Amino acid sequence: MSIPKQIVSESDEGLPEDIRHIQRELLKLHILHSSSAKNQEKWRQSARTHLRKRFGALKERHVEIADISHQTRELKNRSALVNWCRNAQGPEMGKRVYILSSCIHEIYNDAGFGGDYSLTVQAFHTWYDEAQTIRESRKHDRTHDTAQPEYVEEIGPGWQNNMNALQRRLGTLTGDLRALCSASASSNLGQVLLLLHDLIIDMLTELDCIRSIESELIAQERLWFDEQIVSLSLNVHNEREGTEKSPCKKQ
Repeated sequence: MSIPKQIVSESDEGLPEDIRHIQRELLKLHILHSSSAKNQEKWRQSARTHLRKRFGALKERHVEIADISHQTRELKNRSALVNWCRNAQGPEMGKRVYILSSCIHEIYNDAGFGGDYSLTVQAFHTWYDEAQTIRESRKHDRTHDTAQPEYVEEIGPGWQNNMNALQRRLGTLTGDLRALCSASASSNLGQVLLLLHDLIIDMLTELDCIRSIESELIAQERLWFDEQIVSLSLNVHNEREGTEKSPCKKQ
């Protein structure tokens, strides 16, 4: 930046060259500082305008892409539904829709609050917690000090019947879903069918696990009970032998 000669006063001409050089530099800094605020504000306004245009373009592009995605998904869903309905006219199509609707309804009722599946699983967890409490108390010989039983009983025939009925019903639903034609996994129909199938398989797996745990625990309890009978029989036998030997010692 050059300083116009008119700005330099005549009184400064007699000053040394280094002083005049410093004055010119200071004057440059003064001019730059006085104009920087205006330049910075102009830059900010320009940046805001540029970013506003960029964000506006991105928003329009996002809306466009979302619309394209929605249309593409609609086409996939329609195509999947058409393929699912292929070779199914009249009563057959109604049967497929009825099977799918029944599966959704039964799974929702069984797995929901108060459903057969929820109540069966909850009953098992309650029984298991009580069984663990009894077994833990038995280790520390605290069963005689409480009103708890000293052994673990089976959950009961009612629970066993509910388990059997529930497993049969879920198995039937699995067969019904397999009888339905599969749909594209990327479509809503395909995802619903896959989700229902996986959910039923998970429910059956959990019921099998519960039944296995219950059977194993009862088997361990019966083994413990047999050991207690053997131990009690040995104690009674030893007491009888001690009673029979006592008169001989006195004589």
